[in-house]
Amino acid sequence: MEYQLRTINASMAARLEPLYRELARHHNEVSEHFGGSFPGVPVEDQLCGCVKDLSDGKARVAIIEEQGEPVAFCKVDVAGDRGYLDELAVMPGHRGRGLGSQLMDWADGVFRECGVRQVELRVVVGNDDARRFYGRRGFLPSVLEMKRLQRDDR
Repeated sequence: MEYQLRTINASMAARLEPLYRELARHHNEVSEHFGGSFPGVPVEDQLCGCVKDLSDGKARVAIIEEQGEPVAFCKVDVAGDRGYLDELAVMPGHRGRGLGSQLMDWADGVFRECGVRQVELRVVVGNDDARRFYGRRGFLPSVLEMKRLQRDDR
């Protein structure tokens, strides 16, 4: 299979929709916390946010395609000397083929180019594959964030 990695602009962000939907499905599958409610906003709103971030120059996005179909993507944000790996997703049938590593190499290049000194990311609790992947790339846990869904027990 032939894969092609390229950066995209705001006018191409709609191509990310199936990847955002897969990311939501995966997070709901691996984490007990969400109870099927991830993300907290509709995918369409996430895409609008991505378009705005790209238009404002706050973000950069790379996509990997196979035969013109999107199979993986990565969105990074840069603010001064801080970088944030906002999203990275690979479609299930394409995992384990080095696409995530290609996207991380791309992201690291963006961060170096922008003079980023510290990179942050968030991993959903229960996504052990992602924790191992990022751990191999030198990321260490720094904060444990806790949440709960509020029940109406009146």
